[in-house]
Amino acid sequence: MLMLSLSAAAQQTTEKQDVVTESLLDFRGMNVSTDVFGYAYSILEDYISGEASLELNLGNKYYPVVEVGYGSCNFTDETFGIHYKSAAPYYRLGLNYNFSNKRGKAPKKSYIYGLGRFAFTRADYDVKTPPVTDPVWGGESSLDLKGVNGFYSWIELGVGVNVKIWKHLRMGWSIRYKARVNQVTGANSRMWYIPGFGNSRHTTFGGTYSIIYDIPFK
Repeated sequence: MLMLSLSAAAQQTTEKQDVVTESLLDFRGMNVSTDVFGYAYSILEDYISGEASLELNLGNKYYPVVEVGYGSCNFTDETFGIHYKSAAPYYRLGLNYNFSNKRGKAPKKSYIYGLGRFAFTRADYDVKTPPVTDPVWGGESSLDLKGVNGFYSWIELGVGVNVKIWKHLRMGWSIRYKARVNQVTGANSRMWYIPGFGNSRHTTFGGTYSIIYDIPFK
């Protein structure tokens, strides 16, 4: 009887541990989404971008994410007459962390989450400047570069909201702080527009407004 009692207790302990492990790490589903904010943002800026993402749900707490997008720019500065053109895909890898759901309770339909991303793009760009007169030696010179190779990587940190609308349909938005990690450009120029990041600078802010579809699983 003692051996049976110890065996039963050990089995219950193992089952409890399995439940805890499952509640934190088991696969609960996945979703796909597209960001519509990038298209609307083109009204204010001289570039346009669009992206889609795939997100996994692990224990209704951790959400690994892959985001893939494409950005393009065709801009001419009215003051100096400098023309810049670029178009390329960009990629983000990261994780969303659900602040709202708690262990042992039913998952909430809408929640607030924190996010972290590592992102990068490899883009070719063209730069053309009008003729400029040298004030010392005289004469004119201009710059006409085509297909210059550029690489840019950055990190993103922020918060977001995910809201259930109807059945498997959701919408969400996020605010993100972006900081440059590395930049590689040509010897005589630099990337003015970075797909997925924005204008070239050390830090900037961005946002997303996404339509999300939960893929149904049994």
